[in-house]
Amino acid sequence: MSYRLKKGQPSFEMVDGPMTGHSFIPGQEYELQEIPAAEKGRFETVKEPTEKPVDNVKPAKTRGNTKHA
Repeated sequence: MSYRLKKGQPSFEMVDGPMTGHSFIPGQEYELQEIPAAEKGRFETVKEPTEKPVDNVKPAKTRGNTKHA
């Protein structure tokens, strides 16, 4: 499961502790072990994309005698 900063949270850099110098940027995804425990409230879970069936998809047209492997 991935996490990212919640909407409206600015980027930040850790200035002390074991993660000193590590930056967190909006839109970037992080694993749980990459998030500092003290800052976990600033992050949200990234929802896994759900695959939806695609309807009405036509096969691509080919020209001439194109062989497919």
